[in-house]
Amino acid sequence: MLADNADAMVSLEGVPDELIRKLCNLLCDSRKMNTRFLELLLSGSPTEIRLKDCSWLTEEQFAKYFQTCDTTRLEVLQLDQCGRCIPDYALLGTLRQSPRWLPKLITLSLSGACRLSDKGLHVLASSAPALRSINLSQCSLLSSASINILADSLGSLLKELYLDDCLMIDAAQIVPGLKELKHLEVLSLAGIQTVSDEFIKDYIIECGHNMKELILKDCRKLTDASIKGVAEHCPGLCALDLMNLDKLTDLSLGYLTNSCRALHTLKLCHNPFSDEAIAAFLEITGVSLKELSLNNIKKLLGRDKKLRTLLSRGSSLCEGMGEGYCTQPYPCICKETVSGFEPMTNKSPRHNFGRDDKQNLIYNISFSDWVTHLV
Repeated sequence: MLADNADAMVSLEGVPDELIRKLCNLLCDSRKMNTRFLELLLSGSPTEIRLKDCSWLTEEQFAKYFQTCDTTRLEVLQLDQCGRCIPDYALLGTLRQSPRWLPKLITLSLSGACRLSDKGLHVLASSAPALRSINLSQCSLLSSASINILADSLGSLLKELYLDDCLMIDAAQIVPGLKELKHLEVLSLAGIQTVSDEFIKDYIIECGHNMKELILKDCRKLTDASIKGVAEHCPGLCALDLMNLDKLTDLSLGYLTNSCRALHTLKLCHNPFSDEAIAAFLEITGVSLKELSLNNIKKLLGRDKKLRTLLSRGSSLCEGMGEGYCTQPYPCICKETVSGFEPMTNKSPRHNFGRDDKQNLIYNISFSDWVTHLV
């Protein structure tokens, strides 16, 4: 209701940050975000500004509203898909108003800032001396030198770095800069094709002891040797994304099983792992996992004792099933792992599965395969 009537709002004073965050997401999703609501967001002295889609915002509008915004208390700034409104010169013009424009900023996300160059990043890093997390995904003009810029300004502070699909970054060239980020705990290199076994060897072996989350999705040069290095040198790793790595074999699961005891989130979709290897992995680690993404699962359906702690938020596995499919011989994975599951008939409405569950199990399998191995 608030999103539908956002144009009638005159102030956000006293509104909790969580509610403002949800409202911003709804407005961005529905393409209803506009300068009027942006002005409300920037009024006063905000602590959070979260816009996951700024594609509607022009350079002139960005300069007009942000030059007058009091950012002295701002801790979170998200301006994703901002390629249209944030070229380097727009940043320079805005930041000239104050040498330390973002003194308390902890989290910055500029995903999709396709006109942000190394020069603009230098200005940003210098203006945000307290930064702990930065998302530069799809910033296509950033070069390998950008990591040295971050290391020089934030080497002892930065904990999270997202570089997904930054195509001008060469993984081999950023190793020295990454090593200067002494407290880095989260690193995302998804889609960077220069990430190789040699990169993992050069960086992870020396610096992996701090790593808690590693995202290597779509880094297709990686082999089992890389996963062995990650498993052996990242003892505190909690989350790992290995989606779309077609050179991996069952050996990788063996390395993870033997060494990654803290792992609670694992994404393995679109990999050539065998059902037997995944089942064996779950026999040992399934109880500790909170989120698991898999594809082409068949023999796992008989292993539900190890999966009962994995609760699913989604209904994709069960939608469209007729009576009798979610019954014995497996009571089944749905009933055990989906909060509030009720067997569906062809006339059943879409079920509203519990959204408060803290654990996920995501099966990306075809309906026909699922039914085949149920009966």
